[in-house]
Amino acid sequence: MDSGSRKPTTKSALRHYGIVMAFAVFGVLLIVYGGFFLGMAGKVTSHLPYTFTDTSVASSTAVPVKGLARSEPVHIVIPSIKLDTTFVPPLALNADKTVSVPDNYTQVGWYSGGAAPGEVGPAVILGHVDSKAGPGVFYSLGQVRIGDTVQISRQDGAELTFEITELHRYPQSDFPTLDVYGMTNYPALRLVTCTGIYDHGKQQYSHNLVVYGKLVN
Repeated sequence: MDSGSRKPTTKSALRHYGIVMAFAVFGVLLIVYGGFFLGMAGKVTSHLPYTFTDTSVASSTAVPVKGLARSEPVHIVIPSIKLDTTFVPPLALNADKTVSVPDNYTQVGWYSGGAAPGEVGPAVILGHVDSKAGPGVFYSLGQVRIGDTVQISRQDGAELTFEITELHRYPQSDFPTLDVYGMTNYPALRLVTCTGIYDHGKQQYSHNLVVYGKLVN
């Protein structure tokens, strides 16, 4: 019998078996952990740095992918609280980098440093809750409910409908700047006013009310 036909010794057989098993275990580990790390890589690359996404509505199929061109808002209606009013001239930043507020208690103001209603991004609209003369334009804003609509007319003739998705009250000392002003990947709406307890010494309220919405039509 020639050397090619000899049976392997016990020692060589065990060595061969060990090598096969080692490759098998390595293959299983590669599949399991490789899949894990690929999954982790997918999660990391799907959330790019410096990009803010409002996850409460980002997955909704009703959210338009593309927004409209820029145009100033001129009129707002919230049927559920019987609000129907116009806009003061666009709001800008004050010298201390805070957003200015409307100089009229019966109208609302749009922050022109952000998106216009219908553009991709958050359109921020501010209004007073009250005044020395009585209730302000957003006096009843806290009574809106998720699913209520906000109708906004723009200077270019576009008539937009937003759906309310969230309603939150925050201490003024802990205002969620990123949530309100941070960029979104869809046309969003933020309605902001004061709420809570009024401090006569500081002449300010303890909290802010923020109503979040998304464009649906």
